[in-house]
Amino acid sequence: MSKKLRAAGAALLLTAPLMAHAASFDCAKAGTPSEKAVCAAPTISALDGKLGDAFRAALKNHPDKADALKLDQRHWLATRDDTAWTYLSGGLGKELVNVMAGQYRQRIEFLTGLDKGKPGAPLAMVADGLTKLPSGSHDVLNDLKAQGVPIVLATDVEMKNVAALPYQPDEALKKAIAGLDDSLTNRVLAGSPFSSAYSMGGTAHCLSEAPYRIDGKKAVAIDGPPVWGDDCMTNHLVAKLGDDYAALNVDTGSPDQQSIEASRWVARGFGPAVELVLRFDHALKLDGAVCAPKQSPCDEFGTTAMTYVAKYDRNPQGGSLDRALKGDEKASYEAAVARAKAPGGIASKGDAPTLPDFGSDDLAVGSMTGYDSEATLFPLTFRGETLVGYIGHGHVGWRANDDWMVSAWRLKNGKLEPVASAYVNVVRGSLLLSAPVTPPPPESH
Repeated sequence: MSKKLRAAGAALLLTAPLMAHAASFDCAKAGTPSEKAVCAAPTISALDGKLGDAFRAALKNHPDKADALKLDQRHWLATRDDTAWTYLSGGLGKELVNVMAGQYRQRIEFLTGLDKGKPGAPLAMVADGLTKLPSGSHDVLNDLKAQGVPIVLATDVEMKNVAALPYQPDEALKKAIAGLDDSLTNRVLAGSPFSSAYSMGGTAHCLSEAPYRIDGKKAVAIDGPPVWGDDCMTNHLVAKLGDDYAALNVDTGSPDQQSIEASRWVARGFGPAVELVLRFDHALKLDGAVCAPKQSPCDEFGTTAMTYVAKYDRNPQGGSLDRALKGDEKASYEAAVARAKAPGGIASKGDAPTLPDFGSDDLAVGSMTGYDSEATLFPLTFRGETLVGYIGHGHVGWRANDDWMVSAWRLKNGKLEPVASAYVNVVRGSLLLSAPVTPPPPESH
């Protein structure tokens, strides 16, 4: 058999279990952009069917977690819809299949991971302490430590150069540290048999590490733990969890999810990676609302915006806030939408406004307030008038947050003028579920 035929045969074996599944819903009735995307790709359709099986099995095997599972599944589906709409609206539909496939496989693994109970050492003791985790926690390890869970984290100490290291580095470590950026930091944890000097650079906060083993007064360069790669937008930690010293990788997370990867130190090296995924509830909190003409607090629009956000947060994709319009109301709204999409309009390709603040210094302070392609136009009723609503996440360049921005616009003399704005924070709530999963391979950028 030729190499090509062997590869094709392997591919068929890999895809055969998927092709036996159909989507978990009737594709003939697919109405939303995300449902159509699922049905358009056989791979995703099959994964959707497998996800349905995994979810039903989780409900059967964990009846005590039924309410949490149902709520968490709604949150996950909303994230899927948000992702699909972001890619489709941004002209990245060709990349969506691989992205959604990754989302589905991770979700299926999480649901099946519930049957495994808790992860292996050193994260087993973290899993045991999760009942003490306070609602809204964004610093899981420190919050568990504050609740009495035996966790000690290394402290960061700035260092000018390798001479500031409190050990005698070997030549390999000297070379590794010399290859880091100028902003050097060393991790210090009393009693730990290893540590690492690191630097962080770029707008993505990418980490570069120079790990070492401590041998008396000497520091010997070693290979990094399997949970550390050239990671960006994440946190590398050195910690003592119970009786184990370990290297950790804690992602920045989202309101709904946080993952913790760990590799404990065994003898003179790192053991295999383990990972624990935490799933959370979330809530919507109005940051503030303002109206024209200038710096006018607008509680009335805040209430209106929260109504729309509550609905859109459950189904964040184009069309979910649409409603049937008739007569003059329809004609005036369509004219305003046409102006919004015209060159130079608020929703034109390549152009996106920032959230109008009408001169206020109190709206969305320190937050990202730029709209992007995933922002959605919809008919918004305020004070009895149908306006053009604009809802989306906050952006700065390539970065985006999970919060929601809502603005209202009126067509006047052929131009759209802002009427009101609101910013709504999406805040983490209580822990719903946790499960061990297989850690991904280290990333390289």
